[in-house]
Amino acid sequence: IKMKLFHYLSIIVFMVGVLLTSCVGNVPQKRIVTVTVLPQKYFAEKIAGDKFEINCVVPNGSNPEAYDPSPSHLVYVGKSEAYFKIGHIGFEVAWLDKLLNNNPDMKLYDTSVGVKLLSGTHGHDDPEHVHSETFDPHIWSSPKQARIIARNMYDAFVELDPDNRKYYKKNYDLLLLEINRVDSVLTKKLEKVKGETFVIYHPSLSYLAHDYGLRQLSVEYNGKAPSAYYIKQVVDTARENDVKVIFIQKEFDVKQAETLAEELQCRVAQINPLNYNWSEELENIAYALTQE
Repeated sequence: IKMKLFHYLSIIVFMVGVLLTSCVGNVPQKRIVTVTVLPQKYFAEKIAGDKFEINCVVPNGSNPEAYDPSPSHLVYVGKSEAYFKIGHIGFEVAWLDKLLNNNPDMKLYDTSVGVKLLSGTHGHDDPEHVHSETFDPHIWSSPKQARIIARNMYDAFVELDPDNRKYYKKNYDLLLLEINRVDSVLTKKLEKVKGETFVIYHPSLSYLAHDYGLRQLSVEYNGKAPSAYYIKQVVDTARENDVKVIFIQKEFDVKQAETLAEELQCRVAQINPLNYNWSEELENIAYALTQE
């Protein structure tokens, strides 16, 4: 009797396993949209909700202006229905055309459309480097530009999936409320330091500085290590403007910033402008700028 019971139980377990496997196999896969940087992923996931899977090319802690995606990563990107580019980051230009040629059905959306792009955001002219006029890609660093990014994404999702327009509109409106709240927080906080100068290793806060009345001095020059002449320019300008904080991004070595801070007798604040938690990061940056 025990053997028969065991036999029947085995058959039941097997049949349940087959049914579960069958059910999982029939679950429709989510449509995929790929973005370039994590703040974009934050906006896209807020709007798309559970309708799309959002894939991000540049992983946390990597520099998007020098990042080289692996072949396996590009294969996964190739499964995407659409690509939302940030607009003017070097590696997008380097490989996106090839990706589109290999995936002619993939739609491309530029989330920077409508943004008044900045250029010449590095602070000084350096005679030891040839400066090429390039647009600053860090448009997500300001809530005022994030509104435009969000609108571009909303329009794209509606075009990709018009049947769920109302769903995306509701999510988009909620995202706008959050962006507006962050804008209000930054406006109130940064009013206290309007006109002041801060130093940053890589010029990733250009749009924040521009939109809230601050001045950004970049240690890095045009994506390259600075010359001794340029460093002297930065130090002299920082002293003249009584700089109180030097920002160093998560992906860069903090030692150089600490050496510079010691010379200028100011604070070092480590930040992560590529943080997925976009609103939290901008509020942390505003706090660092206003800290006594």
